[in-house]
Amino acid sequence: ILNFFAHEGKIYKSTIQKEPNLDRDDKIDTLIDELNVSHEEVVLLHEAFADVRSKKITIEKMESKLRHIRYNLKKEHIEKKVDGVFDIDDSLEFNASLHYVLYGQSFHKILTLNTKVYDYDYLQDTNEELLIKEIGEEKERVVAKKQQEIESFIKNLSDPHPYLTQKEIVSALRATPPKTKVSYPLIKESILSSIISGELGNVEIELHDEELLVRMEQSLKLPHSDKNLPYILELHVELNSLLDDIWKGNKLDFSQVINDSKKEHEEQFLNDLNSLVDECSSYATLLHLTPAVLHSKVYDVLLELLSASLNISPKVARKTVKRFVHSIHDEIAKKQRYELLARTIRDFKNLFPLARDMRRKLTLHIGPTNSGKTYQAMQKLKSADTGYYLAPLRLLALEGFEDLKESGIEASLITGEEQIVSEDATHISSTIEMVNFDVDVDVCVIDEVQMLDDRDRGWAWANAIIGAPAKEIIMTGSPNAKEAIVELAKYLGEELEIIEFERKNPLTLLDSPVSEKDVEESTAIIAFSRKDVLKLKQTFSKYFSVSVVYGNLSPEVRREEARRFRAGETQILVATDAIAMGLNMPIKTILFSKAEKFDGVNDRSLIPSEIHQISGRAGRFGLHENGYVGALSADVLSVIKKNFYKEAKTITIPFKVMANLDHIKLVGSILEEKSLHEILNFFVKNMEFDGPFVATNLDDMLEASILVDSYDLDLTTKYHLACAPLTLKSPYIVAAYESYLGALEKKMPISYTTPLLVGSYAQTTDELLRAEDMVKEISLYLWLSYRFGDYFIDANRARASRGVLNKFIENSLQQSQLASRCRMCKAPLPPNSPYGICQACFKKNYTGHGVSRGYRSK
Repeated sequence: ILNFFAHEGKIYKSTIQKEPNLDRDDKIDTLIDELNVSHEEVVLLHEAFADVRSKKITIEKMESKLRHIRYNLKKEHIEKKVDGVFDIDDSLEFNASLHYVLYGQSFHKILTLNTKVYDYDYLQDTNEELLIKEIGEEKERVVAKKQQEIESFIKNLSDPHPYLTQKEIVSALRATPPKTKVSYPLIKESILSSIISGELGNVEIELHDEELLVRMEQSLKLPHSDKNLPYILELHVELNSLLDDIWKGNKLDFSQVINDSKKEHEEQFLNDLNSLVDECSSYATLLHLTPAVLHSKVYDVLLELLSASLNISPKVARKTVKRFVHSIHDEIAKKQRYELLARTIRDFKNLFPLARDMRRKLTLHIGPTNSGKTYQAMQKLKSADTGYYLAPLRLLALEGFEDLKESGIEASLITGEEQIVSEDATHISSTIEMVNFDVDVDVCVIDEVQMLDDRDRGWAWANAIIGAPAKEIIMTGSPNAKEAIVELAKYLGEELEIIEFERKNPLTLLDSPVSEKDVEESTAIIAFSRKDVLKLKQTFSKYFSVSVVYGNLSPEVRREEARRFRAGETQILVATDAIAMGLNMPIKTILFSKAEKFDGVNDRSLIPSEIHQISGRAGRFGLHENGYVGALSADVLSVIKKNFYKEAKTITIPFKVMANLDHIKLVGSILEEKSLHEILNFFVKNMEFDGPFVATNLDDMLEASILVDSYDLDLTTKYHLACAPLTLKSPYIVAAYESYLGALEKKMPISYTTPLLVGSYAQTTDELLRAEDMVKEISLYLWLSYRFGDYFIDANRARASRGVLNKFIENSLQQSQLASRCRMCKAPLPPNSPYGICQACFKKNYTGHGVSRGYRSK
């Protein structure tokens, strides 16, 4: 456009008529000349437009401003005449002297009052003299009304007043300022504090123009925690309403304002807390924290930063997140190492490289008891050039060792506490936990393979099946293990042959219970606790000579008791289900005394597989043509009948597996962890496998690891110590164990002290139990001596003591009666006493006046 005009060379004149360019004051004076104004108004107009640009000043604006000036001048003149001031609402505010008469006192008080509101147009248009007269009359009316209100207020005051003394009332009326924002006389802050504290307890108050701020202590139960967070609740109480209730003597009720305020504060806090926890959770995703743990970690940081209020400010939130992230840094790094470890050993079968390098064949012998499945497996083992027999019990490992020796095969015996090693051995008989995964053989027999399903020891069978380095693995067990072994073979990708066996002689279930007097020789009575076995022994000792077998007895004593029964030195056997595995005895009849057992967790009814396994011991082939199964009572027989013909529950995946020492070292190395308890916890809770496996139950080992972690020992030593045969329920054995730990930490030799025995047999069941614990202590000592031979220096003395103790126990079991002792005076109790105290202690403590040791009779 500019170029166009330049090219044309023409001048285009504006058609707009410009006003003369006057300065501001000249223009104001010019416009004022057109108006009829006073000298005062001229001055005010100049002031009004002093900062306005000249061209913005017009006659219309000047006239509007003049009307406003004249209105204000009129109001000012009226204010002087009526002695008051118009407020922003055009109500006249004025001071008046009011008369107070109460409690024998009379005084005047200046108060600031207000007339009604006057309309703008009315003030502007109405004659000034008329307005002055009208407003004067209004003032008189307002003063009269206020005086009447004061007199009515004083008249209606309670006497006595529930909150204020007469002196406090007079003082409040005298001290009230002329002008307040409340309708009632103000009360001193100290008096208000006393009144409020009387209602709410210890509180702090802060007085403002129109409200009272009350601070009181409250607490909030934190989500996902048992903690209560104390805080100061601020109540904003409307002052006028409060004064109304106080002066009228009404009952003060703060419940609504407290509830509303608590709800508002706590809901806001919980919303802010949820947002904060969600943000912290986003940084801790890898840890998979439970809500309770996540909140606990946030509280550890947040509660230090919070003031007495419930306000999570943006600054507090930022600091909390920053400190939370810092606090979980090590855990996240550890979790990342966990994941690395999980990837490293997830495929469990690859942890047994020697077995994986061999082309193994799996053979499964399945069938009921007394079907010859184990016999056939042992024949195959004996014909092999090299072999391994893996037994579930030390007693069976010993029998397997003797069987191999009797067949002219050079063999070694390896159990946890006993090793008979021959340098020329071609075969090894051992307990299953002692299998050596670095020694390859031609045939390995794994006995009682249904133990795969055992809660505590099933891992040993899984590890052996997966990792035993043998060309052929022969497994023997009950039919319910078939599907599990098929699944395991699929996972391993190895050939599986299944051979099924039938029982060699019939097993008959009796129709009716057998009474005590009708029990015949060659019968085994089954109970499920040591206490019940010893009671039954005392009962049947009236009629028969009795052998006893239960789990707490050493293998040597169990073997001797079985020998006595086999040799006819005793007529019947009283036993727990310890006879269900491996003890071949001439039992014709099995009678159950009970149909429930404690499985380590709960008391429960027997299941079909347990009934089959125990019942199968009746009618051994070659000894009795038939076997019989029954019970001592009708209710027990009912349970046995219900389950006798049922198929045992099929063992299903996943299988339980456990880390060996090499795995533990690998875990410790990757996790940079020295605590055995932490490493085992990781294995149980965090390991995931590609195959059909879960980490086994390691409760006992975990409990033992807590003990060993409290000593300065290397990880290998800790692992062996935690694997030791430790009876945690026995204070006697735990005390011995802890003394061994202390000596190993100090690298001191550990001798064995021979215990003192009184007499050649136990007088009571308690003495028998102590002797049994002494044998278990020897087993623990010998087990440790094979792993720490430089420190456990008295293995021979321990073995000698075990022989003495076993003889003591055998003699004790041959006694017809064993007494229990009174728990108060330790005196022997009568045989089969159902009570834990003697008659004398009962009379002394629970009869007479009905009061003993703090108890009262009903």
